[in-house]
Amino acid sequence: DGYGSTHTDTLSQSVSLPAGCTSYTFTFWLHIDSAETTSSVQYDKLTAQVLNSSGSVLATLGTWSNLNKASGYSQKSFSLAAYAGQTVTLKFTGTEDSSLQTSFVIDDT
Repeated sequence: DGYGSTHTDTLSQSVSLPAGCTSYTFTFWLHIDSAETTSSVQYDKLTAQVLNSSGSVLATLGTWSNLNKASGYSQKSFSLAAYAGQTVTLKFTGTEDSSLQTSFVIDDT
């Protein structure tokens, strides 16, 4: 994202989580920079989801917006233990409205 116009970006990766393990953790770093000046309205949004092999959403891990803008990166961690024995897709979807940019920067995915 970061265009300052109506736009959607996606990033996804399939992962196989072998059965028998009781601890799977998905961790990444997130930085949100925004030119939006509101402190009460979500104009731009990033969603992290887990999808099954058919593309259906199993869970929404988190949702962030221009309201979460901050300097630096923050670490996000989510358990994927419930999906042991499956191949799932981890998907990020970032959407922007028609004005003022918001950048969702993901690292270590």
